[in-house]
Amino acid sequence: MTTISILYDNHAQGDMRPGWGFSAWINVGDESVLFDTGADKLVFEHNARALGCNLSTLSALVLSHDHCDHIGAMSAVTRKGLRLYVQAGSTRRFAGYRRSGIEVIGVRGPTQVCPGVKSTGRFGRRIREQAVLVDGNEGPVLITGCAHAGIVTVAELATRLAGRRLALIVGGFHLFRSDEADVRYVAEQLLRLGVDRIAPCHCTGDAATAILRDAYEDRFVEASVGSQIKV
Repeated sequence: MTTISILYDNHAQGDMRPGWGFSAWINVGDESVLFDTGADKLVFEHNARALGCNLSTLSALVLSHDHCDHIGAMSAVTRKGLRLYVQAGSTRRFAGYRRSGIEVIGVRGPTQVCPGVKSTGRFGRRIREQAVLVDGNEGPVLITGCAHAGIVTVAELATRLAGRRLALIVGGFHLFRSDEADVRYVAEQLLRLGVDRIAPCHCTGDAATAILRDAYEDRFVEASVGSQIKV
């Protein structure tokens, strides 16, 4: 069974440390994939140790986009042999990592990261991003960084790529500046798409999260640093 562990988020459980940003560790089969790193290396490393995530075993790092709250802790995991997936427009920024023996892969369209994990390919106009689709026992799971293009737009793209409804969406929904009517519309559209469960984090915002929680009721998944979601 695949496990998604939240290593970086605005909210944290117990002795975990919060921070503005996002990171999710994906254990799938014999491989470990990291999606984003959050902003602060010390916070990231503390949370990884507390959750038992051995950073030296990491196979691949996928960066949703190159904002500092998603790439700031990269130095904690960059090492020879790592596969680094960035959206194609950012390849030049990360080219220097090749000198450290890191394979830098510019993603344009849907790209397999490892068995069970696939990049959606890049999307968005003003801010280009990528998200990942993870094979889950109950269906595909979408993990997003910020979804600047709109979480409904990203969910529609992922649903088309997967060829079926999404079992779960985890990550940033970027609704922290949205008014109540807009958030309710988002909830309606995600339900229309057949998204079974949601676990909004990071830039979703507390007010928007409360509205989404009400809309999804018992299908809402509480997620923060320390959450480990089995899919």
